[in-house]
Amino acid sequence: MAISAYALVRISPNKVQTVAADASKIPGVKNVHAVTGPYDAIIFLEASDMKELGKVVLAEIHGLEGVIDTTTCLVVEY
Repeated sequence: MAISAYALVRISPNKVQTVAADASKIPGVKNVHAVTGPYDAIIFLEASDMKELGKVVLAEIHGLEGVIDTTTCLVVEY
């Protein structure tokens, strides 16, 4: 069963479009939306397990130039 999560991303000024475009190319990323509020983008992603999810968030998303910080929210199904 796949794990779904939302990554709430804070991005350096004037880098939102670049980060969004680059993030959309990362395997497992399903949607990227620029938003208003305390975060600059919300990324919806899926991974096969927690290890893969951690790799995508820590190595891939945090590795994008302009990313300042992320908060990852796991999707829980009831």
